Amino acid sequence: MKLDVINLQKRYPIDKNKIKKLVRNVLKVEKKDKDVELNIVFVDNKGIKEMNRNFLGHNYATDVLSFAYHEPCRENVVTGEIIVSVEMAAQRAQKLGYSMEGETALYLIHGLLHLFGYDDKQKRDAKKMHQREGELLSDLGYRVLIPH
Repeated sequence: MKLDVINLQKRYPIDKNKIKKLVRNVLKVEKKDKDVELNIVFVDNKGIKEMNRNFLGHNYATDVLSFAYHEPCRENVVTGEIIVSVEMAAQRAQKLGYSMEGETALYLIHGLLHLFGYDDKQKRDAKKMHQREGELLSDLGYRVLIPH
């Protein structure tokens, strides 16, 4: 397993070991922990807006982006990059009155589920994805409002 955590923002502290533990736990629960190559990148809103514009043509900041290096769901193979806006997580957590750590965990899980092949473009698929996010967050001890 190759799992790198890269912090490109300076505003909020990132506990790389805690992030790796969370990601490893999700991979294990989902039985996707055999062949893994992941980069988890933490940025601010400016950084994620730039990536969103450059790679997807969307000129706005978002919470999380995920890019698969290969097609999702190849037999237990997970390769890709998850980019998280720590600034967005802090803003949303403060607005809703819960921990930034929980919101960050939600973004990580959301990105991982995309790499596993989940999709949230159609209402039915989004419902399935959000349900799984909630289950995983709960299993990990987080209480976070899942958007619907």
